[in-house]
Amino acid sequence: MQSLSPSEVDMYREAFSFFDKTKKGYIVADDFERALTRINQISQTTTTREEAESLVKEYDVNGDGKITFEELVVSIVKRLETKDRDSQLQKLFKNFDSDNDGALNKEEFVALLGSLDDKISATDIEEILADFDENESGLMQYNDFSKIMKQLV
Repeated sequence: MQSLSPSEVDMYREAFSFFDKTKKGYIVADDFERALTRINQISQTTTTREEAESLVKEYDVNGDGKITFEELVVSIVKRLETKDRDSQLQKLFKNFDSDNDGALNKEEFVALLGSLDDKISATDIEEILADFDENESGLMQYNDFSKIMKQLV
């Protein structure tokens, strides 16, 4: 929580209070389900009990079936960091997709890896491509690229 500004902490505290209507200091699946049902009435979508329970599992760091304010904030910050990292990977991918076909050919991939680390050998590149080019098209789609980059970084 140290990376958040006071106004961000206040915003998350308000959101937490929205879910914690009984002021217990934690949120359980019932709280998520009830609050999301109210939100969904406005957006005309639905939330199942399973989805509410899934949210609790996702945010419940210590596994006690309850989400404290701190657990909620830590989980949100991690999710935002992941989203930011994914956004950066998408930009990197697009920058090296010189023909804008939505995939990296071998030359584009070599140029990208070379820009990141000049110590990667041609053999390493061939092995990486072989491991992730399941359909043997010689092209790397973004999903495969993302998997590789998350392993390398």
